[in-house]
Amino acid sequence: MSSRFTFSMSTINFMNSRIQTQRFTNNTMTDNTINQQVKILFRNKDFLVVDKPYDIRIDGDTSKAPTVSSLLYAQDPTLPTPLRNVHQLDHATSGCYCLALSKKAAGIASVAFAKRKVEKTYSAIVRGWMSQDNYIIDQQIAQVPNNRYRMCIGTPENPGKSAKTQLEVIRRGYFYPTSSSLPSGSPIKVTLINLYPITGRRHQLRLHCQYLGHPIVGDWHYESQIMEYTDTFRMMLHACKLRIPLNIIQDIKFGSADNMNENVKNDNLEDLNELDVVSEDPFPGLVYECVKDET
Repeated sequence: MSSRFTFSMSTINFMNSRIQTQRFTNNTMTDNTINQQVKILFRNKDFLVVDKPYDIRIDGDTSKAPTVSSLLYAQDPTLPTPLRNVHQLDHATSGCYCLALSKKAAGIASVAFAKRKVEKTYSAIVRGWMSQDNYIIDQQIAQVPNNRYRMCIGTPENPGKSAKTQLEVIRRGYFYPTSSSLPSGSPIKVTLINLYPITGRRHQLRLHCQYLGHPIVGDWHYESQIMEYTDTFRMMLHACKLRIPLNIIQDIKFGSADNMNENVKNDNLEDLNELDVVSEDPFPGLVYECVKDET
């Protein structure tokens, strides 16, 4: 059975242009952005792990838009100052984001990241149907000269730094590129994937997907370089799981699925053995299965 939709193309085009404007040109703060709640996944005296919303910076200037840090301080003014970053998430990426609440905790976590002991899992929707089920991408990442916003695959003239990603296909299907779950014209072929970065270069996952010819849906920087940009409500990249081994405990595992707001754990770090939270992938409901049309 095929679904029928009644939305006109003029309505869809308006919705898409409005969302595009909101994502990239409208920097005015609203009550919704100022009062936005950031889900807390884990907290103790040393660490705070939150589910970062998409299209929001983790810190910095707040004159035009709030940041994760400013929203957290609005939610809980008793949080220590500063909140220490131990890793980075891009503005457009959502999901697990860890902050250290003490200098000692920041040092331990930073060493784990520097030594590549941290295990990270991302979910993404990419353009097209990938031909293989598994990939290992080993391509260096470099800064684009005279452009602080973009990175590129390394070249002999601009080699950059080593970068390696493991990719696993979850399923192939179709995506309707709209500003919501409403269908808009013809769907596009997409692949739902999991990404496991072995290194942690800036824009690594986005560039490695582009390198394979399958850029992430809604990636303004890198999708539009090789094909028509998918004008949709967000970039489809989400940090599902973060596992950080620490010297003073066995390890800690974080995921962005379980809502721990109602029962935030405040165990002493020394008493923790392991925290393992399984992520709820936000994207499967947006990828429709490949099925034959019934006549």
